[in-house]
Amino acid sequence: MNGIMRFMYQFGTWLFNIMYLQMLWYLFTVLGLGVLGIIPATLATAGVIHKWFKDGTNIPIFAEFWNTYKKAFIKGNGLGLILVVLGMFFYADYVISRDFIQSFYFHAFIVGMIVIYTILVCHFFIIYNRYELTFFRYFKQAFLIALIRPFESVAMLISLLPLYYLYNFLPVLIIFIGVPLTLYPILWFSYRACIAVEKRSVELQEDNIKEN
Repeated sequence: MNGIMRFMYQFGTWLFNIMYLQMLWYLFTVLGLGVLGIIPATLATAGVIHKWFKDGTNIPIFAEFWNTYKKAFIKGNGLGLILVVLGMFFYADYVISRDFIQSFYFHAFIVGMIVIYTILVCHFFIIYNRYELTFFRYFKQAFLIALIRPFESVAMLISLLPLYYLYNFLPVLIIFIGVPLTLYPILWFSYRACIAVEKRSVELQEDNIKEN
């Protein structure tokens, strides 16, 4: 196939896989009784996309999704509950600051905390699927990645802007590809951040070995 035909074929395959992931997200959210299924289904979707970045797209999507979903049902829901509670706390602080306290400096502080929280949540999806860590170390690792690689962290948030306008222009996309399409750019930047940190860690270890 020539260049344009190859691109169209690859794009069509990618779009089909994205739609398939969205269907699996719906299915396993329902199987998890809705509330309990959302977080593991989302982590499983992120797990498949991470696998695409790591090993290519020629992987058994359903098997990868199911394996991640099973592992994430207990631990993922526990970690997700903490993130949800934190998110509700920051949102409540934001409303109180906006409607009652009305202090510019306090409001700026709350907005800054919400931005940091959002970045940590965005990194969490790759951290969970890439590393085997103890319960609270997932949050620590996400914070360290965000701190060490600020460019990728900011890029994750910026990547959501075109999606925001796209969904406003074509809201039907949310139904058919909303979850994996939203996760895709976030995970790509987070994956690049993890690769860079891992590479730097290996270089430091090699330098230490040479010095000793």
